[in-house]
Amino acid sequence: MGYSVQRFITPVDPNLICGICSSVLEDPVLTPCGHSFCQSCLNTWLLRPRTDTCPECRSHVAKETVKPVLSLRNLINGFDVECDHNVRGCKVIIKLERLKSHLETCGYIPVTCAGCDESVNKFQLASHQIHCEGIAHSVSDDTDEFDGSSTQKRLSHARLSHALTSIDVSELISKMASLEFKVKTLKRDLQIAESKNRVMERAFKKTKEELQNKQSEVIDLNNDFDPDYEYGYTPQSIARLSLLLARFLLKKPAYIDRDKIFTAVRRCYDKYARCGSEFEHDIHMLVATAFASNWFTDDCRTTLHFWLQSIARYRQLTTVSAKYLTSAR
Repeated sequence: MGYSVQRFITPVDPNLICGICSSVLEDPVLTPCGHSFCQSCLNTWLLRPRTDTCPECRSHVAKETVKPVLSLRNLINGFDVECDHNVRGCKVIIKLERLKSHLETCGYIPVTCAGCDESVNKFQLASHQIHCEGIAHSVSDDTDEFDGSSTQKRLSHARLSHALTSIDVSELISKMASLEFKVKTLKRDLQIAESKNRVMERAFKKTKEELQNKQSEVIDLNNDFDPDYEYGYTPQSIARLSLLLARFLLKKPAYIDRDKIFTAVRRCYDKYARCGSEFEHDIHMLVATAFASNWFTDDCRTTLHFWLQSIARYRQLTTVSAKYLTSAR
């Protein structure tokens, strides 16, 4: 017979349920056809007359072909369960494999009072016996029979002393069970806290790396980036703008305004594209880099492409004119 499903703290996998008793597997065994049952359940099943088949699939099963499954037993023994005396007040939650040792000292084991035959919890027995009318009557009868006897007085004193000692022991056992439960709860909370801490550490590490990358970008930008977008007003700013675009060709920093950058490229083109060969190469490099980047919209890229074609035509026209002037001389 297996373990009741209700006594387990967490839901049990349906694959760990015995197909005979519908309880969690106890001492699980495996049939040749691959089905698991409680050892006692399957033995009882196979002892029935003319029953040598698997309860699940009706395949032939011989008792000697059944094998114990230690891995399943160890898995189930590691589950948390309630004490057998949970309904009597024991709130201990313990591993299944340690349940037997706990039950030997559990203060909620039902015991019967010798004086009144009332069933009480073990840790309450001593306290109950002190006030038990049955025991009181028994002591009274003994006192009447041996009135004034020093032996009877010593016996009564010994009974009382034993009862008080039992109370102390029972209270200690109860406190130990309560502390054991609290320690288990604290361990579980600690594991949850450690898990959350690991998640936070990973998030912190990721955020730190992102911050370092941002700082690196800012450091790189310090040399080429003009926060006022004053590119194009001096010839030297053309090269700075080209380097800025080339440095972050396919990954524009979020804090750079692409519209202002495009306006700066336009300013450079309008001001220096027709100023002779001295600036022609720089302007060509700037416009080509801007066109190769992914900073701008399709309309802007169309304009950049037009500028490249215009620069090429201007260069070709300049070359033809130079050749014509040379030949004319």
